[in-house]
Amino acid sequence: MAVLKVLAYAKLNLVLRVVGRRENGYHLLQSLFCAVDLADEVTLEPIPQGIELFAPPELGRPEENLAYRAASLLLAGSGRGVRIVLHKKIPVGAGLGGGSSDAAAVLAGLNVLYGLGKSEAELMALGARLGADVPFFLGKSPAWVEGIGERVSPVDLPVPPAFLLVIPPFSSSTAAVYRAFDALGLGFSQPGSVPPVPPFQNDLWKPASHLYPELRRLRQILEEVPSLGVGMSGSGSTLFLAFSSEAEAERAKEELSSRVEAKLHVARPVERGYKILG
Repeated sequence: MAVLKVLAYAKLNLVLRVVGRRENGYHLLQSLFCAVDLADEVTLEPIPQGIELFAPPELGRPEENLAYRAASLLLAGSGRGVRIVLHKKIPVGAGLGGGSSDAAAVLAGLNVLYGLGKSEAELMALGARLGADVPFFLGKSPAWVEGIGERVSPVDLPVPPAFLLVIPPFSSSTAAVYRAFDALGLGFSQPGSVPPVPPFQNDLWKPASHLYPELRRLRQILEEVPSLGVGMSGSGSTLFLAFSSEAEAERAKEELSSRVEAKLHVARPVERGYKILG
């Protein structure tokens, strides 16, 4: 059986509302997710049994990695195994969903590799057991995501054709940002329908920029650049600018390259959270 390669795309939160909190402490969200073409490459190779993961050491123990856990969940009791190789391009702790995307790519890829015949809905249900963002990456983009990420509804909404991702040299702790949201006594947004973008509302901006003041300084520079608007993805640390064309995004990248200490990446929307390369 041939080796299978899958692209695991990053996501941007074009809108993120915190609309409540469950008794168990999990915050309830409404968020407009958009997959973009910055991607990890996931290689899947069938082996007789077991799961092997080859990934950068900074990702920690293989057994705790979402890609490993996805394979374990899908192949449990099947008598099949897989060797997974992760080539990482999506930074960790940047609000781009790289770990969740890798997990989705493994689920979708193994479904093809072994001809398991799982439907998209079945894969999404498995993904929800792994993490809040995983279901989105298994479906179409953009999508309106609600609850703790388990309710995903694709939307027919125009999104900007190009983004400039501005990824600072530090990560942002999602748990710490949500704790800061609570500690600062920030009120919940009213739930509502899918809003047009821009503007790029993100209720986590205040706690994230409180924890990481560097984000405020970086955003001030970005807001000097003509664009459709500036936003933050997830709980940070990635900020983004939206543009009407890829050429405009490339010009902004050139302008900012000497002004900010950050990785700059021009990205375009894609129609799904993963792509099977074969």
